[in-house]
Amino acid sequence: MTNAQNDQPRVLQLVTHDKMGGVRTLVDMVTAGLEERGFVVESRSLRQGGGAETVRNMLALARDILKGRYRAILTYQIAASIYGQFFAWLARVPMRISHHTASPEGLRPHWRLIDKAFGTIGIYSHMVMNSRATRDAFGDWPQAYRKHFIDIIHGVDPVPEATGRIDWRQKRGIPPTATVLVATGRLVAQKDHGTAIGALALLPGVHLIIAGDGPDEATLQTRAQRLGVFDRLHLIGPVERSELGDVLAAGNLYVFPSIWETFGLAGVEATMAGLPVVASDLPVLREVLSTGEPADVQAMTRFHELRNADELALAVQDLVGRYPSPELRARYAKAQVARHGRAQMLALYGELLAPLRTSDPR
Repeated sequence: MTNAQNDQPRVLQLVTHDKMGGVRTLVDMVTAGLEERGFVVESRSLRQGGGAETVRNMLALARDILKGRYRAILTYQIAASIYGQFFAWLARVPMRISHHTASPEGLRPHWRLIDKAFGTIGIYSHMVMNSRATRDAFGDWPQAYRKHFIDIIHGVDPVPEATGRIDWRQKRGIPPTATVLVATGRLVAQKDHGTAIGALALLPGVHLIIAGDGPDEATLQTRAQRLGVFDRLHLIGPVERSELGDVLAAGNLYVFPSIWETFGLAGVEATMAGLPVVASDLPVLREVLSTGEPADVQAMTRFHELRNADELALAVQDLVGRYPSPELRARYAKAQVARHGRAQMLALYGELLAPLRTSDPR
């Protein structure tokens, strides 16, 4: 490390596990923004490999934090926040910033209890709320907890344009004229891809492409076989962000049946790429997708009751039957880019950490 870097505030960004998805995208954006503002940023994850390796990794993390290497620690996902911020509190790290990447109902009871205690007694110095809906979800938590909230609306980078290197319709044998639904994200209960598969059984000839991996893969395949739609379900596994444009280009609609979200990054990315969206009726998804002229929002979005495959299928049929024009899709995409671009988010992070640039190192 150079002398100049020694004089710069060191920031740690800590996640529970380093997987492709919204959290990793956010970490990468914040890292770039802070480095542009003169911070030295390190990113780490709690979990690496098997149990023994994870323990060694945790011990190394505790050692580095307690040595006072960092002036700020930004944590994402609940386990990272609990362990990382506890070590940071012991080390008297000035800024201990926890991100709420799960709503209260998305936390396991023991994690929820610890998180409430940590926030209430001040283990976290700040808690980032990335949407109004997320703030509202914690509305009945103690005031001593909520006083640490700061609002930094999630920034989103448009997905890279399609390269044409992979034609997913052709690769998966999907007829050129078929309606294709696209979803992205981890194959976990929260994302509720099973409801989308249930809707597929009510939509003859429609295909569903899901990009992502996770523990529910076998369950989703079994459900598709039982419903007789296995040949129209395409689980293509995880893809790099640089390849997402090709995945979205294969679809006519984006489906987003999550049972909870704190922002809904994947849905915003899809709209930025010009895809209409059928989403579960969550307040946060209505919030982030209601950008632009009301008529454009109405033309580009449909919402369905949570876990309701029948409603999802009807929403798809309605949107396909009233499919928006290329001009309208482009206009809505432009409005989403203007509303949710990264610049404002990174400016707010820069302002939050600015005092570290002028304070003396401990």
